[in-house]
Amino acid sequence: KKPLVVACFLLAATLCASRRSNSLACHPVNATIAAEKDDCPVCMTITTSICSGYCETKELLWKTIHSTFNQRVCTYKEVRYETMLLQGCPSGVNPSFTYPVAISCHCDLCKTDSSDCTVQSTGPNSCSNQAIFA
Repeated sequence: KKPLVVACFLLAATLCASRRSNSLACHPVNATIAAEKDDCPVCMTITTSICSGYCETKELLWKTIHSTFNQRVCTYKEVRYETMLLQGCPSGVNPSFTYPVAISCHCDLCKTDSSDCTVQSTGPNSCSNQAIFA
């Protein structure tokens, strides 16, 4: 009886661990971001999908001087862009604001030309303008 109980416990623990890791894995999630432009006095919030989650990282225990370490991050695999019009922009200022919508995500090296790769940024929903509209 004990081997069967142990086997059932191990199976349950494995299934639980796989569910937990899947929920934390890199995938699109809904997020609120700030939409603002330098020439417009307003900041609007937008709900879109972004990439979020953990990526497995392997690091060598024994390193040589030639060892390299490449941190993989959760980033866009497929993305589409949507455009909205900011309210309250003065005449002569283009009120259009284009933002990414994550279709799918994957773990890859951080691309600094299109992503914020800092340890902690100001966050996607922080506004530098004082006037905020929903």
